[in-house]
Amino acid sequence: MPAETFWVDGEIGALVPPDDRGLALADGVFETLRVAEGVISWREYHEARLLQGLRVLSFSNPQDLASGLLLQTEQQLAADLGAVSGTLRLTVTRGSGPRGYGLPIPEQPRSVVRFSPGLPDRLPPARLAISPIAWAEQPVLAGCKLLARTEQVLAMTGARASGFDEAIMCDPEGAWLSTASGNLFLRLGSVLVTPPITAAGIAGTRRQVIIEQCAAALGYRVEVRAITLADQQRADEAMFCNSVIGVRGIESVEDRSFICFEAAEALNHQLHPATAV
Repeated sequence: MPAETFWVDGEIGALVPPDDRGLALADGVFETLRVAEGVISWREYHEARLLQGLRVLSFSNPQDLASGLLLQTEQQLAADLGAVSGTLRLTVTRGSGPRGYGLPIPEQPRSVVRFSPGLPDRLPPARLAISPIAWAEQPVLAGCKLLARTEQVLAMTGARASGFDEAIMCDPEGAWLSTASGNLFLRLGSVLVTPPITAAGIAGTRRQVIIEQCAAALGYRVEVRAITLADQQRADEAMFCNSVIGVRGIESVEDRSFICFEAAEALNHQLHPATAV
């Protein structure tokens, strides 16, 4: 099997043209999907977020587009690669268009699919820096997984250059909002605290699954609210999550250490029981 496989508009090995609006203007959204033996994990959550992003960006027929492209992606994967496991990225752009900001008429959205084989090994608890790069607030776009990820690239690059695994990203007031690649949770006793995604941030699929299903199944209660300084000092445990790694414990945030990882491990087994990391 090749290291990676690419499809553009359903054609394996095709290329994206230079007039694509996703390339030129970041005009589009994407989903990063964990695939286990050909099955997309928590597929319905990805479809819901993809639909939200397409609606916010005013794509035509967003419901049909979201469901149709996910189905097409599953069929392409099965037909060309079989029951494989790995990470699949589905990118949806506005398609080709003229120079400038005006929308192309007619609109012809483009799909770009990238499959990377293999699931991640179990990861040790992460060491995090606090990034000087803050999330920019834009309530209209909050929650959507848009193509422009400049802040996250800079935050992750800075953290790793300083010897850390990941970065805490804050809101403009300095409150912890997320990591560069995932959603953040603190555990205080039997309560899991996660910041709201109302002005900035990405509404992660695994965050939503934890809120709606996993936390209660393990006896935890979730509070969606700002993380305070007192929370940081009192927390028994810290963790972050995304669709690829599941849940990863946090060993430290700069000089603040955490020594317990029981909730992170239990939640991870709830999210990805067959291939928990």
